[in-house]
Amino acid sequence: MKKSLLFIVIGLFLFMVACGEEETSDTISKKNKTTEAKGVVSEEDIDKMYSNPKQFKDYEVELTGIVFNEPEADEDGVYFQMFADPINSGKNTLVGLLDTDLKVKTDDYVKVTGIVKDEFEGENAFGGVVKAPVIEATKFEVVDYVTAVAPANRTIEIKEEINQHGYHMELQKVELADEETRVYLKISNQSDVTIDFYSFNAKLIAGNKQLEENMPYLETGLPEIQSEILPGVETEGVIIFPAIDQKEKKLTFHAEGSSENYDLDYKPFIFEINID
Repeated sequence: MKKSLLFIVIGLFLFMVACGEEETSDTISKKNKTTEAKGVVSEEDIDKMYSNPKQFKDYEVELTGIVFNEPEADEDGVYFQMFADPINSGKNTLVGLLDTDLKVKTDDYVKVTGIVKDEFEGENAFGGVVKAPVIEATKFEVVDYVTAVAPANRTIEIKEEINQHGYHMELQKVELADEETRVYLKISNQSDVTIDFYSFNAKLIAGNKQLEENMPYLETGLPEIQSEILPGVETEGVIIFPAIDQKEKKLTFHAEGSSENYDLDYKPFIFEINID
């Protein structure tokens, strides 16, 4: 995974200081077993829950995020820390699941439903106070990047293809999320020479803005389009662009293509996308 130094330092520090095995086990599995929830933490109250977890004690909450330390286990279950805000490495959360067979590892994206049991408070390396809610999970699943980080608000199915000299480019669909815009593309080489495609040359035009490929530092697990495509080969992948104003009614996807045959002239592959 591509991580900033700050991400690594925070992860290491919170693992060593704020989440010792004894402290986490005592807080989650030996102190209060699962009780009937008093209510549900609404989406609007998530930030309040992180500011004051004790206010929401015994409330049910649903969170998605990324595991950022090596999970610990004992005879009661498995314990780990996750960022419920993976993009900003924020909303540190301590999670315990009373299941010794749980398979989860560092950098997994997870979806957790559980009960707010307590608030953990510790001190970071700079002398500041670190607070984190302690969640006893009742439901748990490993999910993908899209589900945890940037779920689509809207999917636009397109399936439009442009063919130039046996260079077939198909725009399959576009997903609009609050955090990003994803373009799904397939390229098929039906010529007798190697063709080239470089995603960093692609552009997405929204209104009067030209958007360039955005490379998230998080590992997405999304397929990437190959750059050199041999004859008879197909490749599919996703190009990520910044988020657009979802009031836009039209987008234009602009891509470049070339081949080993310099006598062939390839015009830009241009796709008009109606959002209505």
